[in-house]
Amino acid sequence: MTSKQMDAIVLQAFGSPAQALTRRSEPVPEPGPGEVLVEVHAAGVNPLDVFIATGMLGTPVPVIPGGDFAGVVVSDGGLAGQEVWGSGWSQGVELGMTRPGTHARYVALPEKLLSRKPARLTMSEAAAVGRSYVAAWMTVITQMDIRGGETILITGGAGMIGQAATALARWRGATPIIAARHKPEGVEHYIDTASGDIPEAVRELTEGRGADLALDIVGGALFEPAVRSLRFGGRLAATFNNLTRIEFNPGEEIVNRQLRISGIASLFWEPTEIAAIFDQLAPLFDRGLLPAPAVKAWPLDKAAEAYQSVAAGSAGIKQVLLPGDTTE
Repeated sequence: MTSKQMDAIVLQAFGSPAQALTRRSEPVPEPGPGEVLVEVHAAGVNPLDVFIATGMLGTPVPVIPGGDFAGVVVSDGGLAGQEVWGSGWSQGVELGMTRPGTHARYVALPEKLLSRKPARLTMSEAAAVGRSYVAAWMTVITQMDIRGGETILITGGAGMIGQAATALARWRGATPIIAARHKPEGVEHYIDTASGDIPEAVRELTEGRGADLALDIVGGALFEPAVRSLRFGGRLAATFNNLTRIEFNPGEEIVNRQLRISGIASLFWEPTEIAAIFDQLAPLFDRGLLPAPAVKAWPLDKAAEAYQSVAAGSAGIKQVLLPGDTTE
């Protein structure tokens, strides 16, 4: 396979998607020790991909971008022919950053990063789960350990991470309150972040008690309202790239109310931890306990348009590239 060429998207410079990305022929990667070659049937496009393309992380170029994937193992060995899925943004792997990523026909991956794809999901749906569900699982399940009967406020809940967190909260028997600029379909408890007083609205929805948990995906001006929406002893997890500085009294808002605040950056998790999350997600999708993400699929030659759609805001629909001949 290593003497062959493949279609790939290459980040050749920094700028807008149209300026930064090009489709060209690249050598099929050669798996190293402990690695396998995966034929990529579908690859999600994430805000992080767009952020990397701007040059803000100083990623060396040229590089094939992309971290999320669903495909089939095509190299020899015990995993040959297995349908797999996952996300390669983890410590020591950094697909699309320090090594070639998934926006190509083939990708070489460490075996420890792979998880068996749920049979119930198409390749496109499986590739759309990726980073969104990893971040949601890390915050809602791992950090906050959401439980049945609890109420969780999710700022930015209309986006992909917010939708994943909503699904996980419902699976655990908790009640989500979505704070966003528009109301997602099927949401019962909604707060308009453009016009509503979030803490007051949360108290009205919780009979004056406040939310048990908050997941802040937006940051900036929404961080303090999320904190103030919590009940005494509540817990909050944050996962966002918003670097806006904010000021409030932590003694009054956090210490005196005994809140627990944590931050999550999935890039620093180990590959085995990421794969373990996908192993736990797979049966939940196969049993219909979690909904398949909404997807818009793009051929590889439309990658810049897919990136631009993510940059503009995708209204809760995951943009997915199809690097091969598949029409899923």
